[in-house]
Amino acid sequence: MKQLNILVIPGYKLFPMEGGGAHAQLPFLAKQQEQHFIDLLVTPQNIAPEYIDEFKIKYPNFRLIPVGYKKNSGIKKITIFLSKQFRKISGRDYSYNLKKIKYFNGLIIKDASFIEHVQAISFQKKYDIIQIEHSINMGLVEILPADAVKIFVHHEIAHTRIFSDMLSLSYNEAYATYISATAQAMEISWLNKYNGVIVLCNEDRELLRQKGVIAALQVARPFALFDDELVKQYNPQIFPQLVFAGHESHFPNKEGLTWFLREVYPLLKKIRDDIKLKITGNWTEDFRTLFVADKNIQFTGFVDDFGSVLLNAIMIVPIRIGSGIRIKIITAFAKGAPVVSTGLGASGIPGIIDGENIILADSAVSFAEGIIRLFDDSLLREKISNQSFHLAKSEYGNALFVEERNSFYYELTGSPKVD
Repeated sequence: MKQLNILVIPGYKLFPMEGGGAHAQLPFLAKQQEQHFIDLLVTPQNIAPEYIDEFKIKYPNFRLIPVGYKKNSGIKKITIFLSKQFRKISGRDYSYNLKKIKYFNGLIIKDASFIEHVQAISFQKKYDIIQIEHSINMGLVEILPADAVKIFVHHEIAHTRIFSDMLSLSYNEAYATYISATAQAMEISWLNKYNGVIVLCNEDRELLRQKGVIAALQVARPFALFDDELVKQYNPQIFPQLVFAGHESHFPNKEGLTWFLREVYPLLKKIRDDIKLKITGNWTEDFRTLFVADKNIQFTGFVDDFGSVLLNAIMIVPIRIGSGIRIKIITAFAKGAPVVSTGLGASGIPGIIDGENIILADSAVSFAEGIIRLFDDSLLREKISNQSFHLAKSEYGNALFVEERNSFYYELTGSPKVD
């Protein structure tokens, strides 16, 4: 098998494995480093400084290219401050103006020095492939070498997310359409400058084709599990608790959890008062204050051993906006924890069958009914636990994802699979 030289520019947090974004990137890269030479460009947003050494020990085959870790001296900080003040006064404060474009924050990188570093690094050596991940980095295609094979891993379609977010924030539909159409023009234009785009489900592929993407598109597994993650821990005989996993900073999480707490949870309390809900991840004091009076609701913050939380958990995924794959569902499946989700929340996951390996519900009433069914029926909990774990093991617990991506790499580079 031909070994390729690959530069990867990841998106969002990569390590430690604390969220869906890390799960959607690191297992793939960890397996691929066994077959290819991977240079990994990282920033403090991908791997915090205190975790760099741990990452190097755990994944020694990566060649890390750190950007933005060096602390500025006192003089440098003063120079940067005075420069910013001058740009504001002179009307040349580009970074300040960009911050005003809040609708496109997920598409535009505001750090000019980061752009310069990426361009310089991409030209330093000859790469077989330059792989970009996540919407915030999509536009980097504009400054990469023209002769490089460029691949974009599309975790979530940006313009549809912008449209749904704006509607949920009570913008009128006309303005939401105008803004999302502008974002769509940017997104489709950028995607067509890549040699290939990896999408995570058939629905996203069809939508992008309809919107005018002519670049090569491959549907590939969105998620891979490390061997030590695929361990069935759920015990259907223990009285269950509800668990919501996610951070407030991801708006679909906030919208979905707000809907659940205001529309679904009161219906549950009318039927039984012993249902407890744990909410993991980072949530602001303002949000927690709205619900902290209910003693059955607990905000846990980050949980180091999430498997222990899932031991008797029913995972709720009340997601109603956005696109992409809900990796929290696969995480629950990997431990055998039953899941109650909206149809959108579970979209794109192959093998999903309502009542067999998951409970699907889109209205407040049906969502509450699905939860009560699981609370009242240990045999149903056991059945869904077994079937969901089997799905996780068969779809995400083997090395098929490596061959999926490798075949796309070789197709785009014109490289033979065997030397």
